[in-house]
Amino acid sequence: MLTKKEAFNALKLEIEQKEARIQSAFDDLNSAVTDDSKSTAGDKHETGRAMVHLEQEKLSSQLAQVKLLKEALAQINIEEKHTKIQFGSLVTTNKGVFFFSIGLGKIKVNGEDVFCLTVTTPLGKALFGKKVGDKVMFNSEVKIESID
Repeated sequence: MLTKKEAFNALKLEIEQKEARIQSAFDDLNSAVTDDSKSTAGDKHETGRAMVHLEQEKLSSQLAQVKLLKEALAQINIEEKHTKIQFGSLVTTNKGVFFFSIGLGKIKVNGEDVFCLTVTTPLGKALFGKKVGDKVMFNSEVKIESID
Protein backbone atom coordinates (compact mmCIF):
# COMPACT_ATOMS: atom_id res chain seq x y z
CA MET A 1 0.00 0.00 0.00
CA LEU A 2 1.16 3.48 -0.88
CA THR A 3 2.27 5.74 1.97
CA LYS A 4 1.80 9.47 2.42
CA LYS A 5 5.58 9.87 2.57
CA GLU A 6 5.98 8.21 -0.84
CA ALA A 7 3.26 10.39 -2.36
CA PHE A 8 4.71 13.52 -0.75
CA ASN A 9 8.24 12.79 -1.98
CA ALA A 10 7.02 12.04 -5.53
CA LEU A 11 5.01 15.26 -5.58
CA LYS A 12 7.94 17.26 -4.22
CA LEU A 13 10.19 15.80 -6.93
CA GLU A 14 7.60 16.64 -9.59
CA ILE A 15 7.51 20.28 -8.41
CA GLU A 16 11.32 20.50 -8.30
CA GLN A 17 11.56 19.13 -11.85
CA LYS A 18 8.95 21.62 -13.03
CA GLU A 19 10.90 24.45 -11.39
CA ALA A 20 14.13 23.26 -13.02
CA ARG A 21 12.50 23.15 -16.48
CA ILE A 22 11.12 26.67 -16.09
CA GLN A 23 14.43 27.99 -14.74
CA SER A 24 16.31 26.37 -17.64
CA ALA A 25 13.96 27.99 -20.17
CA PHE A 26 14.39 31.32 -18.39
CA ASP A 27 18.19 30.97 -18.47
CA ASP A 28 18.07 30.08 -22.18
CA LEU A 29 16.07 33.25 -22.85
CA ASN A 30 18.57 35.34 -20.91
CA SER A 31 21.38 33.85 -22.99
CA ALA A 32 19.45 34.58 -26.17
CA VAL A 33 18.97 38.21 -25.13
CA THR A 34 22.68 38.57 -24.35
CA ASP A 35 23.68 37.03 -27.67
CA ASP A 36 21.03 39.00 -29.56
CA SER A 37 22.07 42.33 -28.03
CA LYS A 38 25.31 42.07 -29.98
CA SER A 39 23.26 42.28 -33.16
CA THR A 40 21.93 45.51 -34.59
CA ALA A 41 19.11 44.60 -36.91
CA GLY A 42 16.88 47.60 -36.21
CA ASP A 43 13.11 47.14 -35.87
CA LYS A 44 13.34 43.38 -36.26
CA HIS A 45 15.80 43.32 -33.38
CA GLU A 46 13.48 45.38 -31.15
CA THR A 47 10.48 43.16 -31.96
CA GLY A 48 12.50 40.08 -31.06
CA ARG A 49 13.62 41.61 -27.78
CA ALA A 50 10.01 42.52 -26.94
CA MET A 51 8.89 38.94 -27.60
CA VAL A 52 11.69 37.59 -25.41
CA HIS A 53 10.73 40.05 -22.67
CA LEU A 54 7.11 38.83 -22.77
CA GLU A 55 8.28 35.23 -22.53
CA GLN A 56 10.53 36.14 -19.58
CA GLU A 57 7.55 37.70 -17.79
CA LYS A 58 5.50 34.55 -18.40
CA LEU A 59 8.28 32.33 -17.06
CA SER A 60 8.77 34.61 -14.04
CA SER A 61 5.08 34.25 -13.27
CA GLN A 62 5.35 30.45 -13.58
CA LEU A 63 8.35 30.44 -11.23
CA ALA A 64 6.36 32.48 -8.71
CA GLN A 65 3.51 29.95 -8.97
CA VAL A 66 5.92 27.05 -8.38
CA LYS A 67 7.27 28.86 -5.33
CA LEU A 68 3.72 29.11 -3.94
CA LEU A 69 3.16 25.40 -4.61
CA LYS A 70 6.38 24.54 -2.78
CA GLU A 71 5.34 26.70 0.19
CA ALA A 72 1.93 25.00 0.34
CA LEU A 73 3.54 21.58 0.11
CA ALA A 74 5.90 22.47 2.95
CA GLN A 75 2.84 22.89 5.21
CA ILE A 76 2.10 19.16 5.07
CA ASN A 77 3.22 17.09 8.05
CA ILE A 78 3.78 13.64 6.54
CA GLU A 79 3.96 12.05 9.99
CA GLU A 80 0.49 13.24 10.99
CA LYS A 81 -2.23 10.59 10.80
CA HIS A 82 -5.72 11.70 9.82
CA THR A 83 -9.05 10.14 10.71
CA LYS A 84 -10.96 12.66 8.57
CA ILE A 85 -10.02 13.93 5.12
CA GLN A 86 -8.21 17.26 5.28
CA PHE A 87 -5.24 19.05 3.73
CA GLY A 88 -2.35 16.58 3.78
CA SER A 89 -4.48 13.42 3.66
CA LEU A 90 -3.66 10.53 1.35
CA VAL A 91 -7.00 8.91 0.58
CA THR A 92 -7.66 5.57 -1.07
CA THR A 93 -11.14 5.15 -2.55
CA ASN A 94 -12.83 2.68 -4.84
CA LYS A 95 -12.18 5.24 -7.62
CA GLY A 96 -8.46 5.80 -7.00
CA VAL A 97 -5.90 7.37 -4.72
CA PHE A 98 -6.09 11.07 -3.91
CA PHE A 99 -3.50 13.25 -2.19
CA PHE A 100 -5.10 16.37 -0.73
CA SER A 101 -2.24 18.77 -1.22
CA ILE A 102 -1.72 21.01 -4.25
CA GLY A 103 -3.62 20.95 -7.52
CA LEU A 104 -1.09 19.27 -9.76
CA GLY A 105 -3.25 16.52 -11.24
CA LYS A 106 -2.17 12.95 -11.80
CA ILE A 107 1.33 11.78 -10.91
CA LYS A 108 2.87 8.31 -10.80
CA VAL A 109 4.02 7.01 -7.43
CA ASN A 110 5.64 3.58 -7.47
CA GLY A 111 3.78 2.81 -10.69
CA GLU A 112 0.42 3.82 -9.21
CA ASP A 113 -1.68 6.81 -10.28
CA VAL A 114 -2.17 9.39 -7.52
CA PHE A 115 -4.36 12.41 -8.11
CA CYS A 116 -3.05 15.52 -6.35
CA LEU A 117 -5.88 17.91 -5.65
CA THR A 118 -6.84 20.71 -3.33
CA VAL A 119 -9.71 20.71 -0.87
CA THR A 120 -11.29 23.53 -2.90
CA THR A 121 -11.93 21.39 -6.00
CA PRO A 122 -15.43 19.97 -6.45
CA LEU A 123 -14.26 16.44 -5.50
CA GLY A 124 -12.16 17.88 -2.68
CA LYS A 125 -15.19 19.68 -1.28
CA ALA A 126 -17.29 16.52 -1.55
CA LEU A 127 -14.73 14.41 0.33
CA PHE A 128 -13.48 16.99 2.84
CA GLY A 129 -14.16 15.95 6.44
CA LYS A 130 -15.31 12.44 5.52
CA LYS A 131 -14.06 9.28 7.30
CA VAL A 132 -13.20 5.72 6.28
CA GLY A 133 -16.36 3.94 5.18
CA ASP A 134 -18.17 7.14 4.16
CA LYS A 135 -19.58 7.39 0.66
CA VAL A 136 -20.23 10.43 -1.52
CA MET A 137 -21.88 10.77 -4.89
CA PHE A 138 -19.59 12.39 -7.42
CA ASN A 139 -20.64 11.28 -10.91
CA SER A 140 -20.81 7.83 -9.29
CA GLU A 141 -20.43 6.50 -5.77
CA VAL A 142 -17.04 7.13 -4.18
CA LYS A 143 -16.32 5.02 -1.10
CA ILE A 144 -13.48 5.97 1.22
CA GLU A 145 -11.36 2.90 1.95
CA SER A 146 -8.44 4.40 3.87
CA ILE A 147 -6.99 7.71 5.04
CA ASP A 148 -3.35 8.35 5.87
